Amino acid sequence: MRITDSISITRRLIVTVLVLELLSAVALIAAITVHERHVQLRTFDASLIATAESLMGAVQDTEDKDDNVMLDLREVQVAKDAAFIVSDERGRVLGLLGAPPHFAIPSSATPAFHNVDIGGRGYRFLVLQAIRIVDPGDPGGGVRHRITIIYGIPDGHIWHEVLDAIRFFAIATAILLGITALFMAWLVRKGLSPVYELAREAERISASNWHFEAPASAKKTVELQPLASALEVALACLHRSFEQQRRFTNDAAHELKTDLAIVKSSLQLLSMRKRTVEEYSRGLALSLDDFTRLEMTVQKMLALARLEQPEQFDAPATPSQHCSLRDVIEDAVNQSRPLAELKEIAVTFDASADARVPIDCHDAFLLCSNILLNSLQHSPQAATVRIMLDLTEGTARFRTQDQGEGISEEELAHIFEPFYRGDPSRSRKTGGTGLGLSICKAICERAGGSIEIANHPGGGALVTVILPADRVVANSAPSVSITV
Repeated sequence: MRITDSISITRRLIVTVLVLELLSAVALIAAITVHERHVQLRTFDASLIATAESLMGAVQDTEDKDDNVMLDLREVQVAKDAAFIVSDERGRVLGLLGAPPHFAIPSSATPAFHNVDIGGRGYRFLVLQAIRIVDPGDPGGGVRHRITIIYGIPDGHIWHEVLDAIRFFAIATAILLGITALFMAWLVRKGLSPVYELAREAERISASNWHFEAPASAKKTVELQPLASALEVALACLHRSFEQQRRFTNDAAHELKTDLAIVKSSLQLLSMRKRTVEEYSRGLALSLDDFTRLEMTVQKMLALARLEQPEQFDAPATPSQHCSLRDVIEDAVNQSRPLAELKEIAVTFDASADARVPIDCHDAFLLCSNILLNSLQHSPQAATVRIMLDLTEGTARFRTQDQGEGISEEELAHIFEPFYRGDPSRSRKTGGTGLGLSICKAICERAGGSIEIANHPGGGALVTVILPADRVVANSAPSVSITV
């Protein structure tokens, strides 16, 4: 990947937080704008009402016989550029300033507000109607006059106040965002330090250095702990796989080299001097046996390589790749009859049912015959090898028990490794290549099953194979028994 295509988690986190803060600041400024306008408007309306009440108080008696009223503005202070009109119940104008518009007079004493445009300027007017009592000390309680006041002043300074508040909060927000960005960059980098430490530790891995131990900071971080553990496990598995591959290559080269050296030495001995026909025949027969053993080793290596190949590279499964486990075990028992008779070993097979397992018939026979051959080789003369097939829902368990000396703990740790020979029963003298159990394990794992070898408490080794069963069928045939 090019550097220009790289993505920074730190930058993304910082930008995301700042964008959220910016959106929050915009929402806050909008709320402040609405609130500030509401407060300024209430203050403005209160000023209008106070001035209108002052004008109401300035309505005085004219001291004439008709009890008329007049407007005395000597004690009243009106705002600059104000406009008002004061009239009584008979429509007489008591005072006028500017050119206030006419509004519908409210029927109640509740003040009414109106926004209008006069000469290109915005005005806010108050329409107030109230009762003014003149000479309240008279015996009749005074004279009542219904006074109507229309008073308005420009409202432009309201938005000036609101804009000043918005400007202040916007500047404060910008400063806070700048400080937050710096602090956030430091905080995010500090918070992501376990990621950087994990990455630096992973960079040390190479073809010559497979050691990897996740840093303590990554293991203590909840989000990174699964990744650190997965990396450790994956690299450990890869290391083991590469080591097994390297060991397999070395062992395979050694095996082939040994077989080829034996064949070469046999042919060289035949060519060193003139021999009789019988000597040539015997030498060629030995060479043919060596070639046969070499061919078997190569075939088993190819079989193991095929079985360890990932399934996605194989052809889709077909019904022919399923087989009857009981039939395969019976074929393996019959095939091993000569060796069992030679060692006077009794082979018994007990099964109460049959199951179809998702393994090719050839691979299944290879699995069962390898296990049975291994048990026969481990067993002493005149012993007994038991084969048992237990079936449960969705699972088939195939067990083989011999009466040999068992397997040491050291051998159990390596018994499935290719070319491993832990005892004479798996030596070259018996034709063993050390690949049989490795092939068995590969067959079981490929089918989604497992194979285990352990020492039986009663003596000997116990091999347990567990395979998924597609279908279980009741068994009507008797158990197989070979007794020599």
